[in-house]
Amino acid sequence: MDIEENVFQYYERRACSAQWLAFNRGMAAELSAGLPPEDIRQLFFRIGQRVAEALPVAPCETLADLQSQFNAHWHGIDWGFSSLREEADCVAITHACSPIAMAFGPEATGWSTGFFEGVYQAWFDAQRMPPSLRVMALEGGAPAGPVVELRLGRSSP
Repeated sequence: MDIEENVFQYYERRACSAQWLAFNRGMAAELSAGLPPEDIRQLFFRIGQRVAEALPVAPCETLADLQSQFNAHWHGIDWGFSSLREEADCVAITHACSPIAMAFGPEATGWSTGFFEGVYQAWFDAQRMPPSLRVMALEGGAPAGPVVELRLGRSSP
């Protein structure tokens, strides 16, 4: 096992407080048993929007300024960090070291990313982005882990 794997395993064990781990995993299991994944994803999207409302981002002139504001909020609540990268047809968003993967478990990956879609969508909307731009998590990525990949780009017709 290399050092990076050891770092991630250590982080994952510490990412969710032991007092909440069994509760969160039980809640994830009940949500998965009782609702379709898309409904849970939409629920987490709305939760993400509410978190973004509680942690507003001021208007920014540059992507670097926006990334700095995002990271100030994530640092303040110990939810990791993000990086923003402009690409030809989108803004790539990488969120690392979030406690979500550990808190809800690998079975929740498909719907728990809705949280990040909601947070980042609300923050970008606050920047007065065109409504045709949507934040979407990349599908078919790695299993639940400490990194979530998203894109802000044109929504499909």
